[in-house]
Amino acid sequence: MPEIFKHIKLIEVYADIAGHRKGAALGLKALRKSSLEVNSDYYEKFVTQEIKQENTTQENCDFKNAKHIDKVYPVISQLAQKVKDMRDDNLFPIILAGDHSSCAGTMHGLKMAHPDDEIGVVYIDAHADIHTPYTSGSGNMHGMPLAIACAIDNKECAINEPDEKEVEYWDKLKYLVSYESSIKPENIVFCALRDFEPQENSLIQKHKIPVYTVEEMTYKGIQTVVEEIFKKLSYCKHIYVSFDVDSIDPLYVPGTGTPVTNGLSYEQAMQLNLELIKNEKVCCWEMAEINPLYNNNDEDSTRVFKILEKVTDTLIKHY
Repeated sequence: MPEIFKHIKLIEVYADIAGHRKGAALGLKALRKSSLEVNSDYYEKFVTQEIKQENTTQENCDFKNAKHIDKVYPVISQLAQKVKDMRDDNLFPIILAGDHSSCAGTMHGLKMAHPDDEIGVVYIDAHADIHTPYTSGSGNMHGMPLAIACAIDNKECAINEPDEKEVEYWDKLKYLVSYESSIKPENIVFCALRDFEPQENSLIQKHKIPVYTVEEMTYKGIQTVVEEIFKKLSYCKHIYVSFDVDSIDPLYVPGTGTPVTNGLSYEQAMQLNLELIKNEKVCCWEMAEINPLYNNNDEDSTRVFKILEKVTDTLIKHY
């Protein structure tokens, strides 16, 4: 194995209990299948670690406002520890996740590894994912990871009253690292955001979180937007990129749990991730919410795999 490959490790998170639709955990197997179909040796190059959720069904749930939070908690905890361990060894984690709730673990892990440093987040997603058990209309926890990492309740916009057990788990998730937030809301930048609720918008406005819409990125061009993002996050020592495939318009990649129209073109998504990964401050890259159950054909997963492969190749060139 060439030395450069040893500095990159994969983490596969086989969990989709927090999603709107089951099937995101199958996305990781679909990526591996696509790799074989295009004769790629991608998975032979890197050491891979796995995280799996407790075997359960989505129907059996004791929680209404933070569904399956008892099953989500160990996944987030395990991922946080793995990310910390990799960063402590000066490794670059590439995380392939099922539903997007697990990225709270990524952010917690980065804070555990870099407790005294500013950490920036580039969040490429159709959704804001900054709901809480107090504000979520669905209770699906894949819509809550940023609130977890930022230790936010947003009770000012509450529409729910979580029960005592939900609050207990929620507080454990928020303060997994310490009694402070792992990520500051003002250190987040949204890309391709287009489907969010008033409760989330109140936080975006309160913390002045930049939002790059698809229209703005199309008008300015991806390279200009990426330059602006790094200028905005220039005070951050480490930057984490989280890429939810629902940021892409379902015309190009329909296989995701919560598709939203008017998204990025496939080429825009590819270019955005390639430009971001070139920056030396980027210390972790993640891709989530691939759901092959909703593909039009096998080529959909292959298109997503090609983003993974090209991002990794570009990372190797600039690492």
